Amino acid sequence: MKNYLFSLGIATAFLVSSCQEKTETKEFIRPVKLVEAVSLKYIEKSFPAVVSSDQFSNLAFKMSGPLIAMNIQEGQRVKKGTVVAEIDNTDYRLDLEAKKASYQNALSQLRRAETLLTKNAISIQEYETSKTAYTNAKSVYECAESTLYDTKLRAPFDGFIQKKYVENYQRVQPGQEIVCLINPKKIQVQFNIPETNIKYFSSPNTTYVEFDTCKGKYFKARVKEYVEASPDGSGVPVFLYIDDPEFDLNKYNISVGFSCRVIVKIENRSEVKGVGVPLSAIVFNNKSNSKAVFVYNEKEQTVRQCNVEDKGVIVGRDEVIVEGDLKVGDRVVCAGGSKLVDGQQVKVLTD
Repeated sequence: MKNYLFSLGIATAFLVSSCQEKTETKEFIRPVKLVEAVSLKYIEKSFPAVVSSDQFSNLAFKMSGPLIAMNIQEGQRVKKGTVVAEIDNTDYRLDLEAKKASYQNALSQLRRAETLLTKNAISIQEYETSKTAYTNAKSVYECAESTLYDTKLRAPFDGFIQKKYVENYQRVQPGQEIVCLINPKKIQVQFNIPETNIKYFSSPNTTYVEFDTCKGKYFKARVKEYVEASPDGSGVPVFLYIDDPEFDLNKYNISVGFSCRVIVKIENRSEVKGVGVPLSAIVFNNKSNSKAVFVYNEKEQTVRQCNVEDKGVIVGRDEVIVEGDLKVGDRVVCAGGSKLVDGQQVKVLTD
């Protein structure tokens, strides 16, 4: 019995030891970050930007008076013709009634003069005087009518109220801003570019916009306008139109105030061989006493060590020029490369 127990103990210890060895020898798959080797034909610059409205209006009254109605709130959507605000129209209504009476009197005088003229009871000159008086009275009456109409402030297009500048019952003056109306269907992208980079817009370039709400989707854009001077030292304001046929405001749910990124690809006219990779992708190969990068093989999920020759930093970019068995589009390890060996299996980090 003792021998049996002794043998059982040895067998159990052997199995435990064997499991531990298998656990210890399990290969660790190292996580890495990848980036594509880029072409040197272009210099790529990126700038933070924001969506703004390309059509907006600060609505104001043409006359003075106390507000008696403010019918909207900030953020409210309105249709074209919606009455946004009203001022007291009592004085303007009474003035219209007086002008109307003068107009009707002048109209009666003109009709009477026309009848008398057919009977040769008055001269042509007297008739012309009546006609002139009628024309003046009509003009004054229509002006008063228009003024009364303008005591109601109406939206000139569909949009939403971005800001209210006054509150109800305030007395407003002619031209004083009442509200800011924004058209969300007509947008532009605005950003500031350093004064030293404004020269890029005079070179052949392609501009893209990437919205934070749809990462990885690039829409072509073109420069609408920019100011050739920095008004406050923060950079030159640039405004873009998105003219990509695939861009749809409703589909991608883009609205005024959304954050985005502007990518400008400038054509590089200098003749440079090789490709661009981040500085962090460069490692040292002790065996060949040279610099190298690790290229990812997606099919096998492994990396191969590729010796490269460092040609220096790219001016205007954050990459290094390298030459070797490397082409544009190859995915190279940009983080974790110093811990790798040729042919090692890796796990790609997506964040």
